[in-house]
Amino acid sequence: MVDNSLGEADYYDPKDYVGFGKRLIVILIDSVAMILIGIALWVPFLVLILAQIIQTDPSGVFWITYLIAIWVYLAPVKRSHFGTIGYRILGIKLVSAKGGRPSLINMTIRMLMWMFGPFNFVLDLVWLGADTESQSLRDCYLGTYLVTRNANPIGRAPVHLARYNAMGFALVYPRVCRPK
Repeated sequence: MVDNSLGEADYYDPKDYVGFGKRLIVILIDSVAMILIGIALWVPFLVLILAQIIQTDPSGVFWITYLIAIWVYLAPVKRSHFGTIGYRILGIKLVSAKGGRPSLINMTIRMLMWMFGPFNFVLDLVWLGADTESQSLRDCYLGTYLVTRNANPIGRAPVHLARYNAMGFALVYPRVCRPK
């Protein structure tokens, strides 16, 4: 008897999953893009300050605007058909294991997990080397895959809980069980 209590999810050809190198390049490209977005948002404030139109410190308004812009870039844009600049340049897309694009809530949680934990940048990237589907820990918990842009699922299989004990962590997350 097969347990399907967690449902079914898509799986891809192993060569379609994006590995460590491409993820690192995407992080670098998108980090530069977010810095440039910050500079582009600061320029109007700087012009208004130099023209003495703004007499008070606008940094609070700037940071709120900048955080909203970062969220837009890392959640709605990243899950869109276009993707971020890094995704577009390297031919990558982010997909949900259940099929289609991840939800906006999943993308927001994914971004917040990157910023605030419980996993850090190094642990997330180290995990990629050990994972058969090149998923970061955030992707494992949220049921998302980073795959090549032209990748299509090669099948659907039941989802079961995977259990790992590593580096002081006792991890349990949903995992697609590919047929043998």
